[in-house]
Amino acid sequence: MAEKVRYYLEQSVPELEDLQNKGLFEKQEITMIMRRRTDFEHRIQGRGSSTRDFIKYAEFESNLEKLRKKRYTRLSKVGLVDTKPSISDWAGVRRILFIYQRGTFKYPSNLQLWSNYLNFAKENGAIKVIYKIYSKLLQLQPRNVDAWLSAAKYEFEINNNAKGSRVLFQRSLRLNPESLELWLNYFQFELTYISKLLTRRKVLGLMTESQQLDQMDKEKNEYEEKLNNDEISNDLDDDQIALPTEELRDELNHLPEVDMNMLGNPETNPALKGDVALAIFDNCMIQISKLNINDNKKFILIESFLKVVDNFDDLNQDYLYLHILNYLQDKEAEDLRTILIDITLAIRNVKVEDKNFATNLQLSVNKFLAYKMKIKNPELTTEYVKYLNNFITSESNKTNDLLRAIIKKCQN
Repeated sequence: MAEKVRYYLEQSVPELEDLQNKGLFEKQEITMIMRRRTDFEHRIQGRGSSTRDFIKYAEFESNLEKLRKKRYTRLSKVGLVDTKPSISDWAGVRRILFIYQRGTFKYPSNLQLWSNYLNFAKENGAIKVIYKIYSKLLQLQPRNVDAWLSAAKYEFEINNNAKGSRVLFQRSLRLNPESLELWLNYFQFELTYISKLLTRRKVLGLMTESQQLDQMDKEKNEYEEKLNNDEISNDLDDDQIALPTEELRDELNHLPEVDMNMLGNPETNPALKGDVALAIFDNCMIQISKLNINDNKKFILIESFLKVVDNFDDLNQDYLYLHILNYLQDKEAEDLRTILIDITLAIRNVKVEDKNFATNLQLSVNKFLAYKMKIKNPELTTEYVKYLNNFITSESNKTNDLLRAIIKKCQN
């Protein structure tokens, strides 16, 4: 153990010498730092070590790095420090990452260590390290749903890599087909991707398929030109968006890459209407049919899918709603909850102030009256009235008066 401790401490000598030569730390402070590191190294190398020792060690090094940066900033303004890049500029971050790496190797099941490791790598923009962390974490904990979701979210939201995120979702579901959370998030991801893709085309003014192809070729050429000129790293994924003009930089930020399979428009390409997301819904329903899930939990899940669709008013929501409703009517046609979803679908995502509210409300009421005559269930009236009451506000206006009159009619 002593040899390991000595080896790791010797690795930090050049960094400490550089800090002293730059005038950022005095000799007494360097001695104190070495003593603290020696103490921490003995702790984490000992048999009685714990995850807390690694976390405390990383916290000490993080505070030391913050102090170094503050002193460097203050002294560089008055020209009292050499600003030429040297080992102490990056050694602190590298040491902290190494501490977390050793900690996760020794305690691979401790999620706190993995979380701290990931957060620190993200804060410091260590992209290669982040990929290595996710790869190792998912390899060691393939049943960790939160880890899969975090990796997929990072790939899509930070790296703008929809293909990579999709691959992660698919792999996670192969290993965790019973995870309803994964199915729901995958469904939401596909709708988000379509929504951002359509927004991107709107911003660029791409309407025809030929325009979309031209734009794809233009972005590909710009990317290859920058790559050849070393303006961007070879580590970047080819799917990353290349912004065409400076004026569109803000509007196009965080929008997904163009996919050949997504050419056309929602009228000519089913994928742009949400068929991929609906296929995910169908597969989810197949999986839960294999599980011992009660009807109540099943309806809660389906309602969660409907709530996801509620958030995408730029897509064809009626098309998505009806697909989910058709599934319910095929499997649970007599269930009161299915009937209520059918009745309220017309006003599900319509606000009172919308111009179509009155028309949609009439459709909903007519459907309710038809069901009321057919099934003769007083609970249907109770639940529907409860739903309509959510639209009534404390204000006195014609809409509220109309709603109260409709409720009274439904109760008779």
